[in-house]
Amino acid sequence: MTDKDNSTADTENEQQRLADLAEIGDVDLSQFAPGTFGCHEAMHTASLMLDMTDDHLLQHPAILADPEFYRLAGNVHEALFALYQAIGEKHLAD
Repeated sequence: MTDKDNSTADTENEQQRLADLAEIGDVDLSQFAPGTFGCHEAMHTASLMLDMTDDHLLQHPAILADPEFYRLAGNVHEALFALYQAIGEKHLAD
C-alpha cells in the first residue's frame, strides 16, 4: 500500500467512525472515557472477542485447513490484541 492509499483508507475510516458516532445519538461520551466503567466494558468485550477468536476461529478445522483463512483469522486476532492493549494502556493509566 502506498502512502496515498493509506491516507485514503485513514480518511474513509475516520468518516465511517464519525458517521457511526452520529448514529448513536445523544450519548454522554464522558461515561466511556478511560478510567470509567464504560471504558472497562469495552476492554472486557475486546478480551472476550480475543478469546473467542482464538478458541472458536483459529482452532476451527476449516480455518486450520486453509492457509488464507488462517492468515486472515490471525490478522483478526492480532488486531483484537492490539485493541485490547491500547484500551488497557489508556484505561488503566488513570
